[in-house]
Amino acid sequence: MSAATLFHYTQCGLDNVWLVNGHRVEGTEYGEAFSIDRAEELHRAIAARIVADPRPMRGQEARFLRTMLDLSQERMGALLGVDRATVIRWEKQGHKALSTMQDIAVRSTWAAHCGRDGDALTRVVIRELQRADDKRRDDDFQAVFETSRTKWRAKRAA
Repeated sequence: MSAATLFHYTQCGLDNVWLVNGHRVEGTEYGEAFSIDRAEELHRAIAARIVADPRPMRGQEARFLRTMLDLSQERMGALLGVDRATVIRWEKQGHKALSTMQDIAVRSTWAAHCGRDGDALTRVVIRELQRADDKRRDDDFQAVFETSRTKWRAKRAA
């Protein structure tokens, strides 16, 4: 799939999200404007993809999950037993991966607040992170999403 046919959705705060469909770009007197179909649902699909991905979580992804949980940096730190400055440091890393323990803490917080079966998801996440320790990080990874009439979902790699 060529990047020319995809919409690079950076407005969510992540640099690796591309949309196949479910968006409209229109010209206005002020320049191009876009709209996203069922944006909140798309954001939940992005969050689920971040949590399930075996790649090390990056700072911008931790920030995305925290904002999806509607938590301040201070509240997130309190949940994880760290101070606000520590959460700020994680999020400022942007492209840099969190440590394994930081990664597990953020994913577990998401699972505890949003997962239907938080314990099972946490076990899967930890197992995948252990497997991922042996893999080389791919900085060119793209998360591609598409929508049907009923829901957003991550598009499987070709």
